[in-house]
Amino acid sequence: MRTRHILSISILSMAVLASGCSRHKSASAVPTPNRAGDQAARDAGEREAAKLREESDRAEAAQRLAAERAAGDRELNRATLSTPVQFEFDRATISDEGIRLLDQKVEILQKNTSIRIRVEGNADDYGSDEYNMVLSQRRAAVVNRYFTERGIDGSRIQIVSYGEEHPICTDRDEGCRSKNRRDEFVVLSGL
Repeated sequence: MRTRHILSISILSMAVLASGCSRHKSASAVPTPNRAGDQAARDAGEREAAKLREESDRAEAAQRLAAERAAGDRELNRATLSTPVQFEFDRATISDEGIRLLDQKVEILQKNTSIRIRVEGNADDYGSDEYNMVLSQRRAAVVNRYFTERGIDGSRIQIVSYGEEHPICTDRDEGCRSKNRRDEFVVLSGL
């Protein structure tokens, strides 16, 4: 019996040893994580993501800036095109100041070929209604001719004569009446 006991202990010991060795082998067969390599890969990924976010933010900012500039340009163009041109009493001749204003309008019209405008001729209340209608028509026509002579297609320009029907000042003094001797400009489309 003693021999059996020793034999059992021997077998048991060998089994323990064998199981310990096999556990050790299987544990070493599993690769240990490379923590430094994993962290480097994560850091590289985060840097790339940050770079992409930054590029995206820059692109969005550039688009916003371009849109703001375009809106600002449209408003500036509208203001420039809408600025009236004044005339002297009983004249349909463009003054030096009028030429400067018209040249600004021509530049905008040349760059933006889709813009269509209406030139509205006006006069003060001196003279008859018929005379003032003719005078305001001549004022609008001289501006139309100025534009077409500088390459603006006449089909983009509409002219109308209001005579003394649309005063911007109704006082009877000369300072007020002089403000009514003008061509007004209305943007019809394209801006």
